Amino acid sequence: MEIADEKPVNSKIGVKPLYGAMIHSDSQEGPCRIGTPQELSPEAERRRAKESLKRFQHMMEGLSPEARLLDPAYMEYGEDFTVPEKEFEKLEDDIDDVDIFLLSYRVPGIERYGKPVAMIGKGITNVDIAAYLRHRGLEGYAPLNIHEFNDLVSSLKVRKAFSRTRVLVVYKDSMISGRQLRHPAGVYSSIGDLDLWTKNLGVDFSLVTFEEFFEEMDRAEAERGEEAAEITRRLIGEAQEVFMEEKDITNSVIPYLAAEALLRKHRCNAFTIPCFTLCTSKVPAERRFTPCLTHTLLKDRGIPSSCEADLNALMAMALLMYCSGRSAFMGNPFVEDIEGSTLRIGHDVPGLKMKGFDGPDLPYNIRPFTKGGWGVTVRYDFPRDKGQEVTVARFNPSGTRLLATRGEIVDGGGFDSIGCSLSVLLKVPDAAEFIHRQADFGHHSAMVYGDYTEKLRQISEVMDFELQLVL
Repeated sequence: MEIADEKPVNSKIGVKPLYGAMIHSDSQEGPCRIGTPQELSPEAERRRAKESLKRFQHMMEGLSPEARLLDPAYMEYGEDFTVPEKEFEKLEDDIDDVDIFLLSYRVPGIERYGKPVAMIGKGITNVDIAAYLRHRGLEGYAPLNIHEFNDLVSSLKVRKAFSRTRVLVVYKDSMISGRQLRHPAGVYSSIGDLDLWTKNLGVDFSLVTFEEFFEEMDRAEAERGEEAAEITRRLIGEAQEVFMEEKDITNSVIPYLAAEALLRKHRCNAFTIPCFTLCTSKVPAERRFTPCLTHTLLKDRGIPSSCEADLNALMAMALLMYCSGRSAFMGNPFVEDIEGSTLRIGHDVPGLKMKGFDGPDLPYNIRPFTKGGWGVTVRYDFPRDKGQEVTVARFNPSGTRLLATRGEIVDGGGFDSIGCSLSVLLKVPDAAEFIHRQADFGHHSAMVYGDYTEKLRQISEVMDFELQLVL
């Protein structure tokens, strides 16, 4: 299994169009229908239904690329509003691929599958169906047009991506008690109860000890030396400037290969490791590496990866990456200027695909994390993107609330420095209020290019978490 096959960011929503046609058994007028016998005949109704089906199918040409269009089904029923079982048999072949049914009209009994149902319309029937389903604890949606339906598809995609997310958490024995993550040094506000996060957001976790991680590093060094050398050469060759020895760059490539192997072994597609606890093991100093490069390389492949075992930030990062299709930056936000409402976010883990996974890498330099010249950090000069809109977000420790704001890049810092010093300076609506709210959320945030605040509103409704926007 390749990690690429398991990346939730590539999820698509299976849309099953259903055309429900009520065909009367006679041609009589009544309080629900008027017309001539010819107009009301079953044959005429069926003919009009087939013509309407073509228009319905034509509308599907505007469907979002985040959707996978399944074969439409035409389903007839009579004036008793009961769909025969033989009509439901038409859905059996691909029912497991269906993420949402898109109706052209009522299909009585469709709630039997427990799947989301939507009908596009300007009111009346589509809201009637949505209210019927919601009252029964099911998902019913009433978008006004194909554009609103595509917005719904996008939100469902993020939810589906979360349900497919499995985080590899590297830990020291003292950090874990059952499924409870004890507070690692430096990030007391990180997630504690892993099962609670599985319940609230659908994400799952796999736990790996330091010992297993170091053993995988040994294996990578012994068996994947040429691959490590090739990655090193590419990093050097594509960098604008390099301020490290080649051997020390390779030393930080090895833990990336170890992380990749463990992700594959444990069928995971997100990663985190506790920097503070890792540091106290003395192994990074002995093997001259830091995990900074690992996070950058994984994120650029669409795999969320966070520093310091901060799972709140990791989940916010995953959310932003899944809805934007871009790599993320992660760091510590703090107020630079209260009056000017500027927020600085600092850390050493930019993504080189922050302008899109399908685009070229951003220009970068390579600098060491340490004064000793080891520990690769990728440096991006954020002032290049002055005026660029961004979204900043973090989950609370239980995964029930998301704090978010939007901003504009006005400057950066740390491009020519060592240590955890790279930063981006943002003009935000209310920097002081954002930091005040962080008292309920914690101290790292994820950031992606683009304003996704409205999209987060839609996602929060579908995923059922509370969104706190500072705008």
